[in-house]
Amino acid sequence: MGKNPSIDLLKGVLILLVMGGHVMELTGGHDLALWVGSGFRMPLMVGISGYLLNVTRIRTDSIQRLMSRYGRRMLLPWLFAGMVYLIASGAALRWTLPFDLLFRPPFHLWYVPTLFFLIMLTRLLPFTPLALLAVGTPVSLAIMYGFGLHHGPVGDSLFSPDSRFLRYLVYFFFGMLMAERRVSRRYLPIAGAVALLGLLWWSGLYDADNVLAFVPARLLMCLGLIALLPMLSALRLDFAPVNAIGRDSLFFYLWHPLVMGVLVMTDVGPAATLALSLLLLALACRLTARGTLLPLLFGSLPQGSGTVPPLAKAPLPA
Repeated sequence: MGKNPSIDLLKGVLILLVMGGHVMELTGGHDLALWVGSGFRMPLMVGISGYLLNVTRIRTDSIQRLMSRYGRRMLLPWLFAGMVYLIASGAALRWTLPFDLLFRPPFHLWYVPTLFFLIMLTRLLPFTPLALLAVGTPVSLAIMYGFGLHHGPVGDSLFSPDSRFLRYLVYFFFGMLMAERRVSRRYLPIAGAVALLGLLWWSGLYDADNVLAFVPARLLMCLGLIALLPMLSALRLDFAPVNAIGRDSLFFYLWHPLVMGVLVMTDVGPAATLALSLLLLALACRLTARGTLLPLLFGSLPQGSGTVPPLAKAPLPA
């Protein structure tokens, strides 16, 4: 799927919501807005990544070509960011650290390896999106009900993955299905109604302790939103500042916690932290987009590159 300004706009909006949510978490804020945002941000991001995936190309290109593209655009910036965050956090050096970083990534670093796992799974399982959804849904439901809203490894072995590797199968494959099948316009009001019902149900569960209700409420909200992606794509919406964030979503995703963490220590307040983080990240994004090495390390879109090839498109971050 080629470049679409509406999808870039949505990615930018989601990045802003992620940053706003993280500011609230860092400053001790816990309210309904944070709860609602945490319910749909990540599933929608994963759904968009599935929606944008070029399935045919994933399955026909050589493994060397795939690793080269995703290595340069996703894995190398993620690995560099991971080392920076581990050093900054003072993590103890131990022989299991590479396995922990890959299978149980700390902080916000889980998204890139999870997305890469989903992409490679799509290559290894040569089924239609509908068949993949049929297989992945029960796995996701088992993880959701087994672990609730909490994150953690699935098992106790060295290779036990973070639960999010398997929890988001349903959203990724549903996004692929929406790209393949498209939703008739007459069904879009139904998708919107389902999303709204899930949103209201999820909002009503704020401060509740009902794991059985968390899963269906979140599924209705998120799958309904993902089903609206074809309609959003057709609108061709564009707002330059937010679209720019969406196009460089990987950079903003990887580095915003580091910038925010420094700003929070200055006690400038939540609103100022968010505004200054955006300003500093936008400036840093332009500076690291120069040359060849800096974009590879920081994940910024190189200058003069108006778009990323569909296969190498930057992952939508969390």
